[in-house]
Amino acid sequence: MNCDHKDHGALAESLGKLLQGGTPRAQIDAFKLWLAFIDHGDTKPDNQKFACLDSQKNADGSRTCKPGQAVYYVSDMGSTFGYNSASEKKARLDAWKGKDPIKVSGGRCTTTAKSVGDTSISEAGRQLLATGLQRLLEAERANGTITRVFHASRNQERDQAPEAWTAEFVRKARTIIDARCSN
Repeated sequence: MNCDHKDHGALAESLGKLLQGGTPRAQIDAFKLWLAFIDHGDTKPDNQKFACLDSQKNADGSRTCKPGQAVYYVSDMGSTFGYNSASEKKARLDAWKGKDPIKVSGGRCTTTAKSVGDTSISEAGRQLLATGLQRLLEAERANGTITRVFHASRNQERDQAPEAWTAEFVRKARTIIDARCSN
C-alpha cells in the first residue's frame, strides 16, 4: 500500500486494497465485525484512515508499507453506538440495542457492518475479535473496565446508565464469542 499523503479512503475499497496488499483476511474480518459491533455509521472516506508502521522507499521516491505493516483504523467515531443521522440521537442505547454484529446461517457467517463490501466473515476473523472481546469481558468482571468507560463517556447525561450500556456490550460480545463459522 502506498504511503502517500492521501491517508483516507472509501471503506470497502480500502479494505480490498489491504487484503490485496497482504493483510491477513482474519484481520480484515475482525475489523469488519468490530465496525458492526460498535454500529459505526459514518463511513465516509475521511473517517477511515490508514498508516504504515514501517515503510520502504521505492525507486521513484514514494514509500510503500512493508508487508504486514499497514494499519487501518476509524478516526471519527462520532456516529457509533446506535447511529442515527440526527446528531441529537447519536449514541443512544435504544438504537444500539438488539443489533447483532454477526449473523450465522448454515455455518456461514456474515457481518452487519455498513459499507464494508464483502460481508462474509471467516472463522479466523471471528476468533480474532472474540479473543479481544473475551479479554474485555474478563476485565469487566475483574474491575468494571467496560462500565467505567461508559461512565467516562458521560452518555448517562443524555441517555441511559453505564450499567445498561455495559449489559448490551456484553450481550453483543457474546454473539461473536459464541458464534461458529464453518469456513
